[in-house]
Amino acid sequence: MTTEHDRIKRMTLMSMLTAIGVVFRIIRIPIPNVQPVTDMIMIVTLVLGIGFGISLAMMIMVVSNLVLGFGIWTVPQIIAYAVCVLTVAGLAKVLPIRKHLILQVILAGFLGFEYGFFVSIGMSIYGGFAAFIVYWLNGLLFDFYHAAGNLGFYFILYKPLTKMLKMYFKQ
Repeated sequence: MTTEHDRIKRMTLMSMLTAIGVVFRIIRIPIPNVQPVTDMIMIVTLVLGIGFGISLAMMIMVVSNLVLGFGIWTVPQIIAYAVCVLTVAGLAKVLPIRKHLILQVILAGFLGFEYGFFVSIGMSIYGGFAAFIVYWLNGLLFDFYHAAGNLGFYFILYKPLTKMLKMYFKQ
């Protein structure tokens, strides 16, 4: 049974993580699509579960798009991150991902490509299959940057974020 204190604690954590994710997304790194948001969502999903992961992904996209701007890409971005969370949660059920950092890093890299693929599918709503192919092929380099950024940032974020999340709920 969840107490009022536990609900408030989860809402506070969601708010803090959303704020951090928004800052991660808004801060510009000279390489496009390189930001630690995907890694953060993956780690949160592994530690706190699918519901928290999807909620965090949606919150980060909506709040950051208040600053960056909403457009036809917003819904596909949310859907793409939801698919990434489902991939992480699903693989965590069948593979020992939580116990092996190397599996997590490989998955983080894969998510860079998966995210781009599903954003492209979402964009096809506006132009059909041809638009999907063009959008996806034009975005492959950016997906590569996203994947490479995920690989690098995962090593930086994994230990402190995992430790912080576990400690937060021990209190």
